[in-house]
Amino acid sequence: MIWVLGEKRGDALAPVTCEALGAGRLLAGPLKKELNLLLLGDGMDDLSEGVLKKADRIYLIEHSLLNPYTGYGYKKVLGEFFKDKDISALIIPGTSMGRDLAPLLSVSLGLACVMNITGIEVSNNIVHVKRPLYGGKIIETLALEGGAVISIMPRSFKESPDSEKQGEQISLGARLTEDDLRVRPVEIIRESERRDISEAEVLVAGGRGVGGPEGFHILEELASALGGLTAASRGAVNAGWRPPASQVGQTGKVVSPKLYIACGISGAPQHIAGMRTSRYVIAINKDPNAPIFREADLGITGDLFEVIPELIKEIKGIQEGEP
Repeated sequence: MIWVLGEKRGDALAPVTCEALGAGRLLAGPLKKELNLLLLGDGMDDLSEGVLKKADRIYLIEHSLLNPYTGYGYKKVLGEFFKDKDISALIIPGTSMGRDLAPLLSVSLGLACVMNITGIEVSNNIVHVKRPLYGGKIIETLALEGGAVISIMPRSFKESPDSEKQGEQISLGARLTEDDLRVRPVEIIRESERRDISEAEVLVAGGRGVGGPEGFHILEELASALGGLTAASRGAVNAGWRPPASQVGQTGKVVSPKLYIACGISGAPQHIAGMRTSRYVIAINKDPNAPIFREADLGITGDLFEVIPELIKEIKGIQEGEP
């Protein structure tokens, strides 16, 4: 069977759950396997409504100690659940939760573990997965033998389409105690109510060339016009201009949006490693020799405070139907 572990964000499913189901369909169809979704937490009666037609079965495993997430709590519950189950693949979203949980489950279940997967295909009943290495400079293809825990990179797979048949929903309890958790979150502090930058289709990122925190206002306006989010380089975050949750790069978040606009970012290797898998890249920089231009599909040499207002003007003109 093909299994997908969903992720809960507040009172709703994280969008990457549907992407993980899309990755699962790439395996379930060719391998002629069932696609099952697992949701862990508390009070999930309405949580599965949006995905009932995206999986063959949906298992709701509920316990008050499963919310919020703890690695050892999830590992214990899932270890017991999978004792008598066939696992061809267990797909986990590559979020902060998934990156923590995937290795734990790999050891617990005795399965191989492959991380940061951006492509999946089946050839002659053999599963092949692809992932970027060395900051995306090369793409590695692995052939999997037996079951595996597969952590997928957000924004790398299309959402699973709805089927005509509604999946069966099964509610289960769990045996879990405080001692099983080992670590228990005391308080969760959210820096922002905005969604995670790793899930955005459009990102407008700023670096030291933005000049200061006030320089991000124009980037926010551009991101808003495009329906995206703002992000930042390590330099901008270290300077205190943006929160750590917005950092793109090797020491920040790896993102794969449809469009990445780099503003005032020179293009250090550590930053490139975090955004190289973006579908389209536009770079705006005063320095014509900035390394970021080597990664860009379109480069604009100029002052971002002159270029961006013109871009916003053009975008709004198109949206309002002006010639």
